[in-house]
Amino acid sequence: MKKMINYHTHTYRCGHAVGNEYEMIEAALHEGYQEIGMSCHIALPHYRSHLLHSLPSIRSIQGLKSCIGAFLRNGPKMRMPYDEKEDYLDALNNCQKHFHYIKIYKGFEAEYFKDYLDYYQNLLSSGEVDYLILGHHFHKHSIHDCYYGRKNLTKKDLLNYVEELEKAMDTGLFTYIAHPDLFLMGYGKIDDVSKEVILRICKKAKATNTPLELNAGGVRKGEVNMNGKDVYPYANAYFFQIASMIGNDIILGLDAHSPEQLSCEMYHYLEKLAKEYHLHVLDHIEFKKGKQ
Repeated sequence: MKKMINYHTHTYRCGHAVGNEYEMIEAALHEGYQEIGMSCHIALPHYRSHLLHSLPSIRSIQGLKSCIGAFLRNGPKMRMPYDEKEDYLDALNNCQKHFHYIKIYKGFEAEYFKDYLDYYQNLLSSGEVDYLILGHHFHKHSIHDCYYGRKNLTKKDLLNYVEELEKAMDTGLFTYIAHPDLFLMGYGKIDDVSKEVILRICKKAKATNTPLELNAGGVRKGEVNMNGKDVYPYANAYFFQIASMIGNDIILGLDAHSPEQLSCEMYHYLEKLAKEYHLHVLDHIEFKKGKQ
């Protein structure tokens, strides 16, 4: 029987999750996981400067409001504020001493933001964190109008997405790609453009030995109609048919935002999906450390 592992776990510090580090790890232990990785959305230094540079990209009232709110808070509702980074890592260090029957790893979920690549490398090289996963939610700027899951994505948006994923994989900073099919939630269809993007992602992942994640977050959202079939927006059947054909390595990710979302039932459902999609699922992963 394969061991149960999950490296995609959030805490209340992200602003849109519940449960602290101790509660999430305790739930994972109770559900039978042998390894748990904590991966809050990465805290970014100089965040207000990042937002100021994003102003030309704002295209909507919603985008402006969210940007102003994030500027005032010095952090958005979906990302850990930078001044909580040390508390987060200290809490995980304490959890590693407290829990003896589950392996605990320290990580972050991060976007490919060019201005922060040196910061990412320093986190890994210093040993502050064990790993980073690529959860590429935004084009250049962490604002709503640049979100790759928003409705009515264009061909240009998709091409930006795949180009950024390809560059991210070349850095060697990211252990695997979280929800690589996120863009299908916003694009909503399989056509020549999305097929090209899927193929490029899977080929680059194969060439760089970068696993792709089968993500439970999209499963929890429920099925949507895409090209006349009911499928998950991510953990998407069309995407993973290509991944199966290319022979990509797959990691299961619960993308847990509460202790309850670490259920073994969901983990086993992902295993079932992976079997249906004919995927090669890893039960062990080597953390990437960038350019040493």
